[in-house]
Amino acid sequence: MTNSLPKTPLRASTKIVLGLFGFLCSALAVEVAFRIVSAGPHVRRWNDRPYAYFLPSTAHSLQDADPAPKAAGTFRIAVVGDSFTFGPNMQLDDTFSKRLERLLNQNVEAPKIEVLNRGVNGHSTENEVESVRQAVQEQPDLMVLEITLNDAEPHILSDREREELFGAPWLRWKIFSVWRSLGFIAQRFHNSKTVRRYIRYHSNFWKEPGTLERFDSSIRRIANICKGANVPLVAMVFPLFDFPVDERYPFAEIHAIVAGVLSKNAVQAVDLRDAYASIPPERLQVIPGVDNHPNEIAHRIAAERLLAVLAHANLVPRESVPTRVFRKRVDRRSRSIAPDKVWGRAAALVSPGLEAPVQVVADEATDDELKEGAKDTNTSELTSELPSSNDTKH
Repeated sequence: MTNSLPKTPLRASTKIVLGLFGFLCSALAVEVAFRIVSAGPHVRRWNDRPYAYFLPSTAHSLQDADPAPKAAGTFRIAVVGDSFTFGPNMQLDDTFSKRLERLLNQNVEAPKIEVLNRGVNGHSTENEVESVRQAVQEQPDLMVLEITLNDAEPHILSDREREELFGAPWLRWKIFSVWRSLGFIAQRFHNSKTVRRYIRYHSNFWKEPGTLERFDSSIRRIANICKGANVPLVAMVFPLFDFPVDERYPFAEIHAIVAGVLSKNAVQAVDLRDAYASIPPERLQVIPGVDNHPNEIAHRIAAERLLAVLAHANLVPRESVPTRVFRKRVDRRSRSIAPDKVWGRAAALVSPGLEAPVQVVADEATDDELKEGAKDTNTSELTSELPSSNDTKH
């Protein structure tokens, strides 16, 4: 029988060296595989944004035509809001306000409809109190207030504040440009963390008494300005297009809070959340992954839903509501349907309480905004331009 030599145990230092060597070999293999996969076929960059932007000859800003006297027989709608109304990186003609204008001007011999885009980038509802006051002086027959879910934000974040909240300076470390697979993992980790911070940031200021009270106060003042000028008010709420609007959409509770504030102030609400249900965000963002403002598709959907609400609630002249309505448009001919069957169903998705509209009861006559609205507008002229005695005033 042959005796085997006893095995000499490895030193701890040797084990560490071998372990590091194995780790480096594995990391190198992962890095090589990552570079091969990520080097795939070259994808040519594309850009579907306009090569130039076209504005009315009477526009001295990029917003819309300058204020002008309302022509006799014209029905005027003023839309006040923030960048979701303004429409950055889009033609003015593709914003939901101008889409609505086109839809309401299709009938021959109907009153001319004007829809003024008075959106201002970065405005909150608190800023829009003054915007509504100015818009009322343009003698609108209807006011549409667009609301975005960051409207209760105390102020626009500076670049420094945004960097502190969502930035990651450590991602610019040199090691990540050399060790690309590690940089990819670090970026994914940061993205996951940023999403949680983004949701928390946009949710928290709606739950803080101070910011919520300011939003509530701003809505009340806007409602009183419109009431004093005898101008119906409709508020349209957009979702945020960073996430799919499905059962995992993180801001459903915020939509409910906004709806509660609007109901409390007797403002008719149009919540567009369900109008975008399950549509991939990249189909709705103006520059997917870069700029989450609504694109032409999202603006068209908003205009169509708003049209249904206005038609169903008799808030626009009946002669201007489209009469040639079809379910499909895939060939030259199709069977038309009764418009009234469309409006109620389409409006119910975004404004469930429309069947029993609420009457606005203004605050006490001493309210400054109510007095200013009545003082700055010729209410008798406005009344003569409103659709009919059956219209609901908000």
